[in-house]
Amino acid sequence: YRLEGVRTDTGETVHFTANFLWMCQGYYRHSEGYTPDWEGMDDFAGEIVHPQTWPEDLDYKGKNVLVIGSGATAATLVPAIAGDCNHVTLLQRSPTYFIPGRNENELADQLRVLDIDESWIHEITRKAILYQQADFTRRAFEEPEVVKEELLAGVREYLGPDFDMDTHFTPKYLPWRQRIAFVPDGDIFEGVKSGKASIVTDEIERFTKKGILLKSGKELEADIIVTATGFNLSVLGDINFSIDDKPLNFADTVTYRGMMFTGVPNLVWVFGYFRASWTLRVDLLGDFVAGLLNHMKAKGVMSVTPALREEDEDMELLPWMDPENFNPGYLMRSMHLLPKRGNKPDWQHTQDYWAEKDELPKIDLDDPIFVYK
Repeated sequence: YRLEGVRTDTGETVHFTANFLWMCQGYYRHSEGYTPDWEGMDDFAGEIVHPQTWPEDLDYKGKNVLVIGSGATAATLVPAIAGDCNHVTLLQRSPTYFIPGRNENELADQLRVLDIDESWIHEITRKAILYQQADFTRRAFEEPEVVKEELLAGVREYLGPDFDMDTHFTPKYLPWRQRIAFVPDGDIFEGVKSGKASIVTDEIERFTKKGILLKSGKELEADIIVTATGFNLSVLGDINFSIDDKPLNFADTVTYRGMMFTGVPNLVWVFGYFRASWTLRVDLLGDFVAGLLNHMKAKGVMSVTPALREEDEDMELLPWMDPENFNPGYLMRSMHLLPKRGNKPDWQHTQDYWAEKDELPKIDLDDPIFVYK
C-alpha cells in the first residue's frame, strides 16, 4: 500500500508505504456530528451547538437550553448542565430505552470488603458482566415484551405512577434493536422530578427566531439549542482507496466476518460490538491479525485476500446489518456505504461476542476463503 496524507499542523503532504493495513480508527466521523437540516435554522437568534464540537467558552449559566435528542448523549448532557441553567428542555421525536441504576458495581465492592485480590476481582466482575450481557441479549429476543416492561418499570420507579410513560419513555421498537443508555443514579429522571428539566415528545416543524416550532403548534423558546442528534458513521476512516488505479467502493465488496473484504488484500478493519464492549472484539481481532501475519510469514507469502468459495458464489447478499436486528439512525443512514454480508456465518459480522470468542481463535487460515500470494 502507498498512503498519502496531510499533516494537520503544517499542511504538508506526506507519504507512507505499508505491507498490511490494520484499520483501527473507529466507526464514526470525529470531525463533525450529525445534525439534520431543519428549516429555519438560520432564523434562530441564539446559538446552535452539537455536543461533538462543544465550544469551550459556551456560556449556558442561567439560560434556557433546549436539547434535541433521546439517546445516551442527551441523557448524559441534560443532568450535567441542568444545575447551572435556568431550565433545560429535552425534545425528542421518539423515546428510547434506559437502564437506571447505581453508579457502582456492587459485586466488586462486596469482593473488596472480603479482601479478595484485585486481579481476582477484575476477572470475576468481568465474567459476571459478560454473563449478564449475554442473558439480557438472549431475553431481549426471546421475550422482548417482558424485557420491555422491566425497562419501563425501572424508569417509572423514579418518575412515579402518574408520569406519562406512554408518551415520553415507551419506544416504538423492541429492546436492544438500538443501544440502551445507562442512567447513573437515575440523574436525568431526578432532574425532571425536580423541575429543572422537562421532556417534550414531538416533531420539529421548523426553527424560529426564538426557538423551535413543533408540529403540534407549540413553540419552545430557548437561548441555546443543542443538537444531540447522533453521529455520522465513517467507513474505514472515510479514506479513498484504489486498487490497481481503480477506485474501491467498499459497498461493492462482501465482508468476511466483519473485518476483511473480498478483493481487498492485506487489510483488516476493527469493527466492534453494539451489544457488548467494543474492545472485546478488538482483543479477538488483535489475536487474529497476529496469527494471520505469523501464518503468512511461515508460508512465505506477501498477501492474503478473502474470496468467495465456489459454494458461496450463489449466496444471497444482504445489507451489512439486518434492520430487524439492529437499526439505530446512524447505521440506517450509512448502510449504502457498508460492505454486503452473506447468509452464512463466514460472511457476516454476527455481533455475537459469546459465539465469536470461541469461533475466531479456531479460524482455519488455510481455508480456501484466504487466497495467498
